[in-house]
Amino acid sequence: MRALRSAGHIVGVCGQASIIDGASGFDAYFPRGSSGPTSTSESTGSLAHPDLEHEFSVIGTYFAGTLAARRFGDVQQSIDHWAPDLLLCDEMDFGAMIAAEQAEIPRVVVNVIASGALTRIKHIRQPVALLRAVHGLGDDPGCTELTRDLVVSPFPQSFRHPDFPLPRTAVSIRPESERDTRPFSAVDWLAAGREPGRVYLTLGTIFNTESGDLFIRVLEGLRKLPVRVLATVGVNIDPASIPVIADNVRIERFVPQSAVLPHCDLVVNHAGSGSVIGALAHGIPVIALPMGADQELNAERLTALSAGITLDPLTVTSAEVHGSALRTLASDSLRTGAKRVRDEIEKMPSPASIVADLELLMGNVSRR
Repeated sequence: MRALRSAGHIVGVCGQASIIDGASGFDAYFPRGSSGPTSTSESTGSLAHPDLEHEFSVIGTYFAGTLAARRFGDVQQSIDHWAPDLLLCDEMDFGAMIAAEQAEIPRVVVNVIASGALTRIKHIRQPVALLRAVHGLGDDPGCTELTRDLVVSPFPQSFRHPDFPLPRTAVSIRPESERDTRPFSAVDWLAAGREPGRVYLTLGTIFNTESGDLFIRVLEGLRKLPVRVLATVGVNIDPASIPVIADNVRIERFVPQSAVLPHCDLVVNHAGSGSVIGALAHGIPVIALPMGADQELNAERLTALSAGITLDPLTVTSAEVHGSALRTLASDSLRTGAKRVRDEIEKMPSPASIVADLELLMGNVSRR
């Protein structure tokens, strides 16, 4: 988005009001649904065993099914109102892809699943075919139309699962996030002190409310190490509800990852795509605690690349966290593996490098 605007293009956004109302930097906004928060206070809930087969089916029934039907209508309205020359959406936004195809607008599909292994054709084929038929589009049994124009992958090639290669229309770019340079007292605290190590703990913004006592078990293990630990529990969880008190532990609702990672020696997280790649982009090894969605797949890739280790969030004890963190902090091989991925990321083309590709797609609109 920043690269397109820098090149002089006008960029609009269509999405859930509660999310895009706080977004800045767009030229037009098309909010859908309520802008109010879905909840004001949540607990850490209960922890369930990850089930990859269930996650695969959810992509079909919800993302390619219920949500896709709703997103088709929302995006179609925005297209009719604004008449864009190009549509960009993430790889789970099947409704937006099909709405753009019907309107004969080229699509840029941005990958958001680092391993590339979460979407299975057998699960999305039927709901995608149904939505296409409802809107008068032809059969596409291989779902190849979804990636016909351009796919953008902001992940290192080595991290992608070898059984799920990128489509021929794909280009890879360096994952970049604008670093938040505002002062944060939590970051200042993390960088200070005499402890030789710095650890960041996060369980994301969704699975944090499905993590049970995992925060407690992990922090109890980390607090006994010669490190400073910054944990973020999410905006809807009260840090005071996590009863771990130690001079070397600080618990916050939210601190931007981009501000925290430059100070870290180890990251403990849920193996979400953004969290894992963010750590690896700084050459930081990861202890993964996968709880659902694509997290097990990311944890597998992390281990395969010798850039981190995986622990079972259901059964891991504080003592196991302590020992695993101590070994990971001391591991030359894991640090080398993480830095290898960092070096790969640094050599990738910048997002600005594909602006010409996007402009070529927009130039083709009149010829379709």
